[in-house]
Amino acid sequence: MAALWAYRERLTEAIATRGIPHKIDVAVPAGELGAFRSELDGVARSGTGHDGEPEVIVFGHIGVGNLHVNVIGPDPADTSVDAAVVRLVAAHGGSVAAEHGVGRAKATWLGLSRSAAEIAAMRAIKAALDPAGVLNPGVLLPSER
Repeated sequence: MAALWAYRERLTEAIATRGIPHKIDVAVPAGELGAFRSELDGVARSGTGHDGEPEVIVFGHIGVGNLHVNVIGPDPADTSVDAAVVRLVAAHGGSVAAEHGVGRAKATWLGLSRSAAEIAAMRAIKAALDPAGVLNPGVLLPSER
């Protein structure tokens, strides 16, 4: 059992030995996992904007549809592959953020998997709990600009 856990715990270290990965934490409905995965490599290829084949490594919590998509190859500063992957997630009825949340990196993509009404409700809750807007500005909610 210890050896099995060691494989799981060292997975991110092993991925990092292949290069600097784009880490894209998403959720996909269980019924869409197969279709999503069958399209993922092609989407990663077309969304890279760089020469060569990206390496796509996926692991996660399959039972709840939470996937850790790692794409190695594209420049770490180029977010085009991230955008391509989250658009594919949205096309399969998934969420652009899962276990690790939206944060700053995915705030601009939140509208792909949440309706305008849902985002408005999130803003209302944020305003009620943080009227001065001092707690984590720019995290979770996309800019209203």
